[in-house]
Amino acid sequence: MAWGRRATHVVLTATVGAERYVACAAIAEGQLRLGENLAGEPRDTLEFCAQPVTAAPLPAALAGADALALGALVRSAQIAGAIQDVLERSVSYANTRQQFGRPIGRFQAVQQNLAVLAAEAAAARMAAEHAFVLVGTGGRMDAAAAIAKIRAGEAAGRAAAIGHQVHGAIGFAREHRLHFLTRRLWSWRAEFGAEAAWADRLGSEALVRGAGGLWPWITGELAGARSAEMET
Repeated sequence: MAWGRRATHVVLTATVGAERYVACAAIAEGQLRLGENLAGEPRDTLEFCAQPVTAAPLPAALAGADALALGALVRSAQIAGAIQDVLERSVSYANTRQQFGRPIGRFQAVQQNLAVLAAEAAAARMAAEHAFVLVGTGGRMDAAAAIAKIRAGEAAGRAAAIGHQVHGAIGFAREHRLHFLTRRLWSWRAEFGAEAAWADRLGSEALVRGAGGLWPWITGELAGARSAEMET
């Protein structure tokens, strides 16, 4: 959990039986364990046990909201942006870093890596864009989040590896910008569900739909937003 550490209260949702509630609790009433992710961003754990809270029924407008899916959508967009930054910095470095009398960007192996990195950046960006359009046109948030987070997470791992291969040891230096991006990529791909968790969730729904319903689902509900956008 991340918040400004000067906050005094936390708002969360809870399910009691078949009813969903929104609750507000004082942080001081719970047990707070400070923590951080690989990138050094605050990731604290707050536990409540038999503590009084102020609660009310969850508003109808938020009844279908899925905090996990919403967080995954946001992370997919952040991952796409970070990968684009890694790509731009890697291309710039490859065009200026001299080795054996010429920029390393002229070596075929480096060019191939940069081409893969560019493809991953484009894939992550398109996956995130498609997910937000899908939600914006009435599609299910959990399905959109699954697609975006899976593809963005896969791209994050490849992009971080290639970025460091191109930069070499300097990319790990504390003063260098690259590791600030790659440590977030490694952290963000695991937050709000890693690829395996979302793939399992998406696969379970595919099994329920069966062979006869899988293709119509992929080409209809999951692809409808992109088709509508292209027609517009």
